[in-house]
Amino acid sequence: MIRVVLVEPEGEYNVGFIARLCKNFSVNELYIVNPKVNISDAIRFSAGGKDILINAKIVSSFDEAVADVDIKIATSSIADNKGDILRKSIKPWEVIPLIQDKKTALIFGRESVGLTREEIFKSDFLLHIPANPEYPVLNLSHAVGIVLYEIWKYRYITSSLSSQSMSNQSIKLIDKYTRELYELIKRSDDDYKMYIALKRAIIRGVKDEEEARVIIHFLRKLYTRIIHNEKEMSNVS
Repeated sequence: MIRVVLVEPEGEYNVGFIARLCKNFSVNELYIVNPKVNISDAIRFSAGGKDILINAKIVSSFDEAVADVDIKIATSSIADNKGDILRKSIKPWEVIPLIQDKKTALIFGRESVGLTREEIFKSDFLLHIPANPEYPVLNLSHAVGIVLYEIWKYRYITSSLSSQSMSNQSIKLIDKYTRELYELIKRSDDDYKMYIALKRAIIRGVKDEEEARVIIHFLRKLYTRIIHNEKEMSNVS
């Protein structure tokens, strides 16, 4: 589970936008440490994330915001300074293996000065979003959006792949009809390449069972049509 922690945010627009982002990417826990804005004023920027903001936990200290999580990931635009082990960073796409099945706090600092060294020290990792070295500082809500999207993207792809597999029966039917079509049109032993390439391309390219069924139906009709035409030509001759 993901918790977004905002430490002393200074702009009501950012707080509202972040609540909206939490809704976009299915993050239900928003903790705000000692906000420097009126939360009621931020609601108008939250759009569909209004409920996230209304239910946000307002706490008075950093420690309180992360007390019950397994992994604490601080964020900063200043990272990887030579000789400064505290600022040695991970990138957004490297977060995934660290947070599997763990309650994780993604911690974002003040718009003006970010997180303090003490707050980073209290965290388990420091996350840095690579950007133009000449201007690497991102808007707070933009940074939150990038990190949440990376996590969402991984989970979405994983979920999609798990639901995209076709049944063993469909694989066997695709093999059956591509082989039968190959047998109908082969002219030499070397033509087996057509069967192998077609079968592999279809199985690799099919998105899900629904698509598999449509393709099987097409292959079956194509096979039946060829057989029917051959019989008609045989009768004519």
